[in-house]
Amino acid sequence: MLRTVRVAAGTLLAAGLLAACGKGTPITSGSPTPSPTNPPAVTSEYPIGVRNSQPVGLALDSRGALGSIWFTEYHVSQIGQLDQTATVTSTPTPTQNSAPVGIASGPNGLLWFAESKTARIGQIALSNSGFTEFQLGNPKATPMRITLGSDGNMWATDPGTDSIWRINQVGAASQFPVHPGAKPFGITNGPDGALWFTEPGRNKIGRLTIDGTSYTEYAVNSPNSSLAFIIEGSDNALWFTEQHADKLGRMQVSGQVTNEFSLKPATSAYGLVQGIDGNFYFSDPAASTIGQFVTSTTKVKTFPTKTASAKPTDMTLGPDEEVYFTETAADKLGQFKYF
Repeated sequence: MLRTVRVAAGTLLAAGLLAACGKGTPITSGSPTPSPTNPPAVTSEYPIGVRNSQPVGLALDSRGALGSIWFTEYHVSQIGQLDQTATVTSTPTPTQNSAPVGIASGPNGLLWFAESKTARIGQIALSNSGFTEFQLGNPKATPMRITLGSDGNMWATDPGTDSIWRINQVGAASQFPVHPGAKPFGITNGPDGALWFTEPGRNKIGRLTIDGTSYTEYAVNSPNSSLAFIIEGSDNALWFTEQHADKLGRMQVSGQVTNEFSLKPATSAYGLVQGIDGNFYFSDPAASTIGQFVTSTTKVKTFPTKTASAKPTDMTLGPDEEVYFTETAADKLGQFKYF
């Protein structure tokens, strides 16, 4: 569901200067208004401080307004944290060359992440006190994206074996094969309690019931669209990005695609998040921009990243309800303010 968190004005953090050590403008808070008080723009960057770390996955932890933003560092196999004071810390995963990709907040104050090169799912506590890793039951597995299901378990996509994996809270994994060649990628817990995921290999959206007994595919209209991310919208529909078609799709839980909106001038729409204003925000790594899709008018605006050719990828709402994103080519996290 759409995350809505509020922080009282008294909790605003003092401003700071961006520095190479990983400090940036502190994550601030406030009560949003229906109309933005300032023009939307990429406002801050937070250097990770590790050269060629390639940040990819991004998630807000379960503390919400008082929480941190966590991210994966694909190339150096680390898990990073951006806290409320804009301090960035990184911790290596226990297994070298694990290449973590997706990350998601789970129950009991834990973050879960997919280790794409070691067929493992990792877990780290909010205290950053240590890792646990769980081996999937297939050495060919390449877990990519992960989400918390309505059953309290974690669910991950695996294009390597064309499967969806369920990992319970003690790390036991169950494999659910999907159609060969589907290459499942983005995944979300749907408004109906089922798992919904993109299948770029078959240009379809997949649905798996939470008990794992029923799997269905639904076609999208644009051919070879290169389906990427999928999220649940505040209208109880599924919304997804089509990277090659540069479109934003909307699918009802019945499987009917009701709209595929053009995101031009975008050239490679990828990451996706819905703001508290009801509009959708997406990353465009090829153009190094953040896009805004206004739901009331279907108009699209794009905004450049502060660092050229930063290649923004994953997105999340932060503790201040602004949009945060990974800059995979710049080794930074970015902030986009829209209210």
